[in-house]
Amino acid sequence: MSKKLVFIIIMVVLLAGLGGALVVLRRKPPVVSTFPDLPPVEYVINYRGDEFAGLASVTIHNEKGEFSVVPGDPPAIPGWESLISSTYPLTRILDVCAGLVSQGLVVEEDEVDLSIYGLDQVRARAEIKTNRGDGTTLYIGNEAPDKSSVYVRLEGSSQVHRAGKWEIDSLLQGIFDFVDKEVSPQLASDDSGSFEFSEISLGGTVRPDGLIRVVPASQETASTRSRISSLYRITSPVDVSLNLDKGLPILQTIPGIQADSVIARVYGPEDLARYGLDKPYSTAAISGTLGQGLGGFALRASSPDANGNVYIYREGSELVYQVAASKFSWLTATWWNLMDKMIILPFIDAVARVEVISPQRQTAFDLSGEEDELKVESGGLVLNTDDFRKYYQTLIGAIYDEYAEERIPAGAKPVLEIVYHYRDGQEPDRVSFYASGSRRVLSSVNGRRPFYTYMAYVEWVLNDLDQVLQGKKVQSYL
Repeated sequence: MSKKLVFIIIMVVLLAGLGGALVVLRRKPPVVSTFPDLPPVEYVINYRGDEFAGLASVTIHNEKGEFSVVPGDPPAIPGWESLISSTYPLTRILDVCAGLVSQGLVVEEDEVDLSIYGLDQVRARAEIKTNRGDGTTLYIGNEAPDKSSVYVRLEGSSQVHRAGKWEIDSLLQGIFDFVDKEVSPQLASDDSGSFEFSEISLGGTVRPDGLIRVVPASQETASTRSRISSLYRITSPVDVSLNLDKGLPILQTIPGIQADSVIARVYGPEDLARYGLDKPYSTAAISGTLGQGLGGFALRASSPDANGNVYIYREGSELVYQVAASKFSWLTATWWNLMDKMIILPFIDAVARVEVISPQRQTAFDLSGEEDELKVESGGLVLNTDDFRKYYQTLIGAIYDEYAEERIPAGAKPVLEIVYHYRDGQEPDRVSFYASGSRRVLSSVNGRRPFYTYMAYVEWVLNDLDQVLQGKKVQSYL
């Protein structure tokens, strides 16, 4: 063989070797996984896949009662469709019963002591049925020591598994956990805190004086006489203004009540009687077209129990709720709690004459003009307007200080009367004060039922009367 041919063969071999080395060098090393292979998922129940669509029903039995859930769009509890506020919890129940993952097989023995796991007298059971007619029952026992799982067992099986607590919790709910806990609707209100209604009434056995009725104050009266101290007025069992600072907040706890829990479904009068709602301890009703287009509603409430809770029912609904009595102040509110204690508040520019009358004297003040142009005369004497305004504040500062059981004695003469004559020609208002014991007087407007006012008020009015007539400075009572 010639040297040239040998050289060529050697070069071919070297090039082939070099190419093979390059291939080896360019080849990527095999990837080694740093994660171990995950074990296959083990199920306690598995109706997933094609069989999930065939799930017919799940019936839950637990300490809260018994109910069935059926699949659908949405899923439902038969007979309770109109009361269920959220169907998501029902979807969770169906999902859990279609495929419950085991968090570990605890024991598989035919002679196992089930009481160790709370599976001898179970907390709950779920009866699962499919459209094929087969199914199973899941028994739920105690919580495991890890606090995140629960012991479970299938009917007819010797296996005890642990299942996730958050899954099992969905099977421990009662039917009333799924219904709306809104007792009364929340009403819209403006910045003043007022809300629209034609009447609010409070009643029940707790109010021996009878029904308390509150209505919007007459706008005509308010504008012409300018003496209404409130947007609302109590018309029964007394005729007085509603106190906006103390009375209105009490009424504002009637709408927007959310129950702590739902207790029962009402099928007839006997269900109301069972919870003391046939002859209710307290009632509240709002009528008229309310804010947000809502209509009126009426509530019944029982007397508070030893734990401070009441049963409450909205007329026309199907549920009895339980609510802490402390959540609303209307429960025992009286008309005395609601009323404006200011006896009368005539606007000074609406008054033509005010008379101050006592057994010793009768003084009249004639008013004309308005605001900065107000002019006050008495017996031909022009008074200092600023001084009289202070005195006028005392006149309208009369307050009902206490509730009075006694009535004005027949033939009694007032120790003081203040009479307001109005520029619009309407009937005057007469505020009369009659002597009583314990440094109090009986105060009455236009002959209506009296309340107690402190004698100090009467003395203040009479003492300052000479002062203002003499042009001396006075201080208002309040």
